[in-house]
Amino acid sequence: MKKPCYINSFASIHPSGFTGEDRMLHAIEPDYKEIITNANMRRRMSHIIKMGVACGLMCLEQNKDKNIDAIITATGLGCLADTEKFLNNLVENDEQLLNPSTFIQSTFNTIGAQIALLTGNHSYNNTYVHRGLSFESALIDGMMKVWEGNKQILIGAVDEVISTEYTILKRLGMLNNINIGEGAHFFTLSSEKDIQTSVELMSVRTFTGKLRFEKILQNTIDFLKDNKLETSQIHHLITGRNGNKIKDNIYNDIEKLFPSASTSTFKDICGEYPTASAFGMWRGVNLLKEADNVEYLLIYNHYYNINHSLILLRKC
Repeated sequence: MKKPCYINSFASIHPSGFTGEDRMLHAIEPDYKEIITNANMRRRMSHIIKMGVACGLMCLEQNKDKNIDAIITATGLGCLADTEKFLNNLVENDEQLLNPSTFIQSTFNTIGAQIALLTGNHSYNNTYVHRGLSFESALIDGMMKVWEGNKQILIGAVDEVISTEYTILKRLGMLNNINIGEGAHFFTLSSEKDIQTSVELMSVRTFTGKLRFEKILQNTIDFLKDNKLETSQIHHLITGRNGNKIKDNIYNDIEKLFPSASTSTFKDICGEYPTASAFGMWRGVNLLKEADNVEYLLIYNHYYNINHSLILLRKC
């Protein structure tokens, strides 16, 4: 049976919206020594692992109930720097006498595993690597765990940016007016509210393919109808505009569905990457927490017009 899914705590490590000379949006990182106190573990962690683990621990620190029934993480490209380092060592050492540490640290589930180790958690631990729908897949799994009776679920998404990735995407023509970025974003889902809870995750839907505008609009209308809502009841719309004028046209059509809703974006701050929608949800949760005149908030994002997602939030 479906139960309400409340967002009891949330945390984010993200860029500030300003690119450096390398044209990439890098996250503003906290003092990891204050968050990951185990120096030996911290020393072996790469940039993305420190970012993800620290964000997960920050999210848990805000939560009054420290008992977690599941840790679900998402990433689009995983530990890029460690993967690149391992492959370079493979070539340089002629596939002989390779250090396994870099390979072990490059696997996609490393962040969820490290959080479990640091918190002594032995529960369900899963990682989704579904390109532009990785975070949404983790959210759906987390909601189902809550419906099954699990009390508290930790969900997060992490991706990093490196210069090799930028070079490859640039050569492929995938960065037309687009800044790529990185970030880590974590949330706790529960069927029960605590004192500080102000947002409910109502529903998530994904669809794939290079769809015509009409199909995307119909999917959006059907999604709202399934949640017993009309387009006029959406008070705020968050879209994943990334600067590519052709692909941003989709957002223009979506906005026409909600003429009375205020709108905002998020990729101008965090940049484009497979799990950027997690930052969009983080912004949405913050907006609902602060705004008095917004009850229903919808997030629509697409990743290169192939992976589409809708996330519906409600102020409670």
